[in-house]
Amino acid sequence: MNNQDPYMGVPQQNNIPATPDDIYASMQQEDRAKNLIDQIAPDHQLMDLQWRIKGYIRDPVTRSWIKVNADAPEPHPILVARYISYLSTILNQNTTLSNYSGSEINQMMNLVITWIVDDLDSNAEEYGLQNDYSERTRIGYMILNTTFSAFKRAQNGMESRRIFKIMNVHEGLNPGQDNKQGGIMEALKFWK
Repeated sequence: MNNQDPYMGVPQQNNIPATPDDIYASMQQEDRAKNLIDQIAPDHQLMDLQWRIKGYIRDPVTRSWIKVNADAPEPHPILVARYISYLSTILNQNTTLSNYSGSEINQMMNLVITWIVDDLDSNAEEYGLQNDYSERTRIGYMILNTTFSAFKRAQNGMESRRIFKIMNVHEGLNPGQDNKQGGIMEALKFWK
């Protein structure tokens, strides 16, 4: 028979009270899982990439975005909008929960590379990047790295297995706690 700890909601087995170590371990496991899920959320990845394309870095202490070179102009807003729009078709739960093979990933990356090269070359004047090849390269590498990472997480269903394992571990540790505000299931709501 499972009983809930009246103070912390940590499951108990056979009326044996949960120890402070059990409570701490359960909270740490949930915090690690929520942190992982937050980092891989597609919306967060797109937002991070949008700031990085614009030339910002994230301060790890304050968690705010800081311009790398305050005097450098930001890329044209049309460039940013096009790339974020394009990447939203890749950086989503459909991709990360897929089961791509290595050859499928190579084919998809070939399509992404071709599109980036064509777009940057064809629209260099509109973007104000006619002779700024280092900026084109910077933007291209950021997009390719992010895209490739998303595909690699989906390779052979790795990401979906990881997410469902976290969900199963959470359910085993916290039966009946799925709707807890701020809990791991709340963090997983974007996967539904």
